[in-house]
Amino acid sequence: MAKVQREPANDADVMRDGQGLTVEQLDHATVEMLRDYTNFGLKVLVEQCRHWQVMAEIELESRKLEGTE
Repeated sequence: MAKVQREPANDADVMRDGQGLTVEQLDHATVEMLRDYTNFGLKVLVEQCRHWQVMAEIELESRKLEGTE
């Protein structure tokens, strides 16, 4: 997967990946990709995303406590 990098803020404030795709274009590509998943694959992806969300929330809380937020 291409690394997403944040460009300097501008009027459009557009986020692009390393190949110049906008977030909207990446979202569209992701929906197309998800259509190819089986029901089981989608359920596994949902569980993995929940796991990553919990990990991210723990990291944010840790940063908050360290004052590096």
